[in-house]
Amino acid sequence: MLTQDPELGEFTGDVLVADGKIAAVGQDLDGGSADVIDGSGCAVLPGFVDTHRHSWQGALRSLDPSWTYPQYRGHVQIGLGPHLDPEDVRVGNMAADLMALDAGVTTIRDESHIMNSPAHADAAIAAHQESGIRSVFAHGWPSTEAESWQFGSTRAHPADLRRVRETLLSDDSARVTLNAMLRGPELSTMDIAARDIELARDLGLRISMHVGLGDWGIEQRAVEKLYEAGLLGPDMLLIHCCTSSDAELQLIADHGAAVSVAAALEVFMPGLGQPATNRMLAYGLRPSLSVDVETAVAGDMFGVMRAAMAYQQLVRADCGGALDRNIDSLTTFDARDVLAFATIDGARASGIADRTGSITPGKQADVIVLRLTDPNLLPATDVAAAIVTAGHAGNVDRVMVAGRTLKSHGKLHGGAAILQQAAASRDRLYRVANMTAPGAPAKNSVPTIR
Repeated sequence: MLTQDPELGEFTGDVLVADGKIAAVGQDLDGGSADVIDGSGCAVLPGFVDTHRHSWQGALRSLDPSWTYPQYRGHVQIGLGPHLDPEDVRVGNMAADLMALDAGVTTIRDESHIMNSPAHADAAIAAHQESGIRSVFAHGWPSTEAESWQFGSTRAHPADLRRVRETLLSDDSARVTLNAMLRGPELSTMDIAARDIELARDLGLRISMHVGLGDWGIEQRAVEKLYEAGLLGPDMLLIHCCTSSDAELQLIADHGAAVSVAAALEVFMPGLGQPATNRMLAYGLRPSLSVDVETAVAGDMFGVMRAAMAYQQLVRADCGGALDRNIDSLTTFDARDVLAFATIDGARASGIADRTGSITPGKQADVIVLRLTDPNLLPATDVAAAIVTAGHAGNVDRVMVAGRTLKSHGKLHGGAAILQQAAASRDRLYRVANMTAPGAPAKNSVPTIR
């Protein structure tokens, strides 16, 4: 049991689930007439919490890991984004959710900047409700006229956010809840950022923003602007922070805001900056982890955890980015820390640590079971290290969300139809956008026969 609860710690024992919640955790528990799952040779831990994924791209995964940020943005957001209809969003979100569940991710914060119409929002939410995953749906902006919605935009956040709050996601204790994905002063003007923040707070919503993105983040200094305007607060999740200054990281910590590191994407995609994990720790922040876009990186947390660890080792070897070399005293993390980043710290960053993120009596039963007897994990000398260094989705034997089993004996329940739906959605999008998918034969090309 790797409970992620500091009072319970790690031990060999049992967990009792009743009515969708964790009823008890201990040794030799009496479950009465409960069904018994034999976890011998397994690790039990809370499901992973992904604090930042653009789920609408679930049917567009693995397009090109060599893209720079401008290439990704031009191809996906600007090229394909305007052409998604609500059904494409539903299919993309379902594909993202099912992949996540298969890999032990029980909570996704869906940063949904595909709000091309109210129907798009409805379709995205419906997918999360259908898949069974726990989701924090972060309502964003459209990908139609994408250039007018970012980098100095003077357009206010879509007013449909209020309808979604009042008619679809008014219950903050539900399995699918609502946040506001705002552009902030890095992607809009300061006046627009202030208006958007006022709207979100009026609706009682937590707020997320992308900040510290490459050279633009250095120039804009979004966190400093939020602080100077009196808007920085504990209801904010600040994503990336790659090029946020040390002073900005201190401001984030001082104001109780949370942070998210997309370590795999940040090391894959030039133009964002390097993972700020160690710099965050140096200023007293507990980072959460996220996938970001499946177009360039795998949609599981195992790769993200490994990327975070790998980049730290570069920093320790004095091979990190320029900002990492400014740290007076390097604060490091180990396998147990990174598991916490991927679970309880993710729940805290999402504002849902009262119900998930640890195996604690009274919380929702969001639980995963990993087989430690698989060849890639044997002999699991240090269980946490084995999971972080060598784990993958194939080791995930069982996944439970709110007490409902969604994967058992290594097999995901349902979702068989989504494969064909995802392929059909992808093909339609490339056709209507008049674009060629990466890896596809060029139009009118003649194959070479050898």
